[in-house]
Amino acid sequence: MLIVKLLRWIFGYFDFEIKGRFPERFLNLAIRNGLNLWNMKGEKEELHATAKIADKNTAELFAHKTESELIIEKEHGLPHLCRVYKSRLGLLAGLIIGVALCCWLSGFIWNIEVNVPPELNEYEIRTRLRELGFYEGVRYDSDSIDNIKRKMKLSDERISWISINIFGTNAVVELSPKISADNDQNNDDKKVTVSNLKSTADGTITKINVHNGTAMVEIGDGVRKGQLLVSGIMEYNDGTNVMADSEGTVYAKTSRSVTLSVPKKYNQPIASDDYVYKREFSFFGISFPITLCGNPMGEYYKKEYRLKPTLFGNALPISITEEKWQGYDTEKLTLSTDEAKKLLNNRLKLYEMFMLYSDDRTIISKKTKFEEKDNMYYLTVGYEVEENICEKSYIQVKE
Repeated sequence: MLIVKLLRWIFGYFDFEIKGRFPERFLNLAIRNGLNLWNMKGEKEELHATAKIADKNTAELFAHKTESELIIEKEHGLPHLCRVYKSRLGLLAGLIIGVALCCWLSGFIWNIEVNVPPELNEYEIRTRLRELGFYEGVRYDSDSIDNIKRKMKLSDERISWISINIFGTNAVVELSPKISADNDQNNDDKKVTVSNLKSTADGTITKINVHNGTAMVEIGDGVRKGQLLVSGIMEYNDGTNVMADSEGTVYAKTSRSVTLSVPKKYNQPIASDDYVYKREFSFFGISFPITLCGNPMGEYYKKEYRLKPTLFGNALPISITEEKWQGYDTEKLTLSTDEAKKLLNNRLKLYEMFMLYSDDRTIISKKTKFEEKDNMYYLTVGYEVEENICEKSYIQVKE
């Protein structure tokens, strides 16, 4: 249906009215001769309908034959617009230039999205891409894209695979890191990976679960940091030895402590009513300041917002950047003992959440000590923890 409407608009159509004693005679004659009519609506001695501009003369002839009067109500479509604006050459030239400019700009990249794994840094990747000539506002072709991908792999040994996909004026860069050579068992030297499990902390063994390797400790043994827990050399009943990649978990009770502190007196930043706004307009990668002012002097906090419009899902080569500089003052505050305890306990909860709680670690008990010393409050906490203390240590052996 959309295609039909588009074709009708391109070739043009008009609304008309047929007046006479017998408008149905015009309708019968039009149907017999294949005149295409739509939006027909009949009233007393009147007929309203729509037809193609190309059938205008035919409709007038049929109206004359049926002794009816044809009144054109309104014309629509591209031919009508061309007749209306044929004397406005500047408008037509602007339209042509605008279309040509849009087609030309579609060959540029105006938005680049870089998806990197945790092993790589997005800023470094973007910087390297810019050095190779791939940045927002650059014109591209398939040969240049292939050349950039090849140079990226050669310039960074951490990258094993890179793809640059173009979607209109948007580009999506995907990267994959190289697998560590320590885990590569299919190279020309036919390396065999052998590993031991060593202790990461001092403690007393509580649980042992070995999947591969030979346990070198028992439950109740005391171990030191770096001590061998599971050996990668397994001995069978017939006396033969086999080297293996050790796998398993060894849990132990360990001790650790943390000391948190907070000053009795400190400066508290307070937002003021002082605001400074800076705006700039970017067009084809060139920035033009909208507000003529420099960075404010003093204590300010900056927030940046960027508006980048799109058209049909494609980023346009324009953007507006606004910087909001908010001033703040400082107020000297003194913490009471109760306030200090509350603040330090909240920090302790965050420490326990991010540093202690996990699938391989459980807090068994803890002892806390709060004290005031000089101009500081201190909270010292000693923990007894049960945790997996295994750490894999690789040894490469060539056959």
